[in-house]
Amino acid sequence: MYPQNKHNILKNKVKLKPKVLVVLMGMVLFTTSCSSDNKPIKVKNTIDDPVKVTVKGINKDVVLNNVNAYIASLPTISKKRARLYDREIKENIQTALHAYGYYHPSVKLTYPKADDKLANEVVADIDVGKPLYIRNAQIDIIGQGSDYQAFYDIIKASNIKSYKLLDHGAYKELKEDLLNKAIELGFFDASFSVARILVYQEQNAADITLLLDTKKRYHFGQIIADDETKNLLKPSNSLINFTEGQDFSSKTLEKFSSSLSLTKFYKAVDVRALVEDRKDNKVPVKVNLARNSNNLFRVGLGYSTDEQIRGILGWDKPLINESGHSFNSYLRVSSVKQDAQAIYKIPHKNPNLDYFYIKAAQIHTDYNDTLSDLSHGSFHYVANMLGKWRRDYYLAAEYEDYTQGVEDDFTTNLMLGLQLSRRSTTGGMDPKTGYSITFDNKFATAAITDLNFWHSQLDIRGVLSPSENTRFIYKLYQGATIGSDALNVPPSMRFFAGGEKTLRGFSYKDKAPLKDRKLKGGRYLTATTAELNFPIGITNARGAVFLDSAICTDDYKKDRNILLGPGIGFRYLSDYGIFKLDIAYGIDHDEDDRQIKLHLSFGPEF
Repeated sequence: MYPQNKHNILKNKVKLKPKVLVVLMGMVLFTTSCSSDNKPIKVKNTIDDPVKVTVKGINKDVVLNNVNAYIASLPTISKKRARLYDREIKENIQTALHAYGYYHPSVKLTYPKADDKLANEVVADIDVGKPLYIRNAQIDIIGQGSDYQAFYDIIKASNIKSYKLLDHGAYKELKEDLLNKAIELGFFDASFSVARILVYQEQNAADITLLLDTKKRYHFGQIIADDETKNLLKPSNSLINFTEGQDFSSKTLEKFSSSLSLTKFYKAVDVRALVEDRKDNKVPVKVNLARNSNNLFRVGLGYSTDEQIRGILGWDKPLINESGHSFNSYLRVSSVKQDAQAIYKIPHKNPNLDYFYIKAAQIHTDYNDTLSDLSHGSFHYVANMLGKWRRDYYLAAEYEDYTQGVEDDFTTNLMLGLQLSRRSTTGGMDPKTGYSITFDNKFATAAITDLNFWHSQLDIRGVLSPSENTRFIYKLYQGATIGSDALNVPPSMRFFAGGEKTLRGFSYKDKAPLKDRKLKGGRYLTATTAELNFPIGITNARGAVFLDSAICTDDYKKDRNILLGPGIGFRYLSDYGIFKLDIAYGIDHDEDDRQIKLHLSFGPEF
């Protein structure tokens, strides 16, 4: 931490270290030491009896931290010479206190006893005295910016007001915030015509005057790009969110740059305003793009108690042509499931928010009493340009050949679907706040396909932070299948509870309605999680306590058995994801079943 001195009236003191001089017959000679071979001898300059300065009497942490920072800037002080630094120590303390409006401090220094070899502490007992208040604070905006509420919001939110304690840090912060807002809005010639603090120590008062002249607001100029970038920009032309002559805004440029990065078309995106080249009240915008590789490959290996060892191999083509078509695919393999998926994406109005995609997938599942081969094909239209919800409209065809418990069958279903989703987080692997909502619905009718049903899934997840290093995580999942053929849908549309994602304390998808003592799968699933993560004194690690609950049934009225999974856990926050270790106690009241399960997983919370 650097010492903070924001008083614009105090003079800076220049300290010069004395040099050893010898004056002989009117000549000044610098003394040096040399060895026998004429090489300078390095003199070891160390202090064997250093002292530390301990501050007492200051209750405000921010003030205490600034005083300590000023004291830390002093050279190492020898115990024998400590009293020679009396004035320098006091002046540093006083300067640090001035920054927070304390102009009448009393500082008493107590030095360690010379005959006590263990004593090495200089105690600074400080009475900060009466604080200095702002008597008058006159803050005005002139120029075109005087009509912009954003400046007045900054002034209102600041701590620079009449009858407030003088805080030089808040004064400097207000100036910086006003200038930063001016630059953000395109007032590149903005400057303070007046910026002063007049301190009246005898009256314990200060007058502040700030006058920001924003002058004229600049407009967007033309986009400047080389031929390669112009060609690469063609599939993303719909993302350009400004026109020449429009009022400049750095947030508009940031959003444009972020949108270009989200397309995955480019491995490097550079968008910046050429402020130094502004002319005729316009600022040109320089865009430089570097194309992503034609082929990208992904390889991953992981482990979880649900799926054991699992691996993934992906192949993507981020940019196929000038129209912005792209392709991605993967093959994912574990002991219970193997699936391959391919998606071909076609932009419509916006490659990020408005596009079509075609999906094909083949999934083989073999766990517990389920054996299934599912072939999937679907056509989707994603609309997200209006409103906060991502809307995915789709037409899907699925063929599933399966054995579920005592059932052995196959079905072909043509379904209309709509998936609504919404997501907001503070970002990163360890968000402080955030939520995600996914609501997926698909409908089939026996008039044109094998079965008549409506299949619905609602998944809500969120995180809150009661304090800096604690997290409260909540989850709610609700699944349902209704219709005349709801009991005959294939396993991929039936519900099972158990495992790290739905119900810790039980094996993966181990709980569901039975038929002839074998898992049949349910029409409904309700699952909830409440979890608290808390610090345990280990860097990048937290402890956890949680309670999972679930009910998987064909009829809520007849079956009210709520499965419970209380437990404890450990979280380690790495740069690549969160490692989770959980020990849960599974409780099934109907079967008088009690079991302890260890669950391991790795990945982000959302």
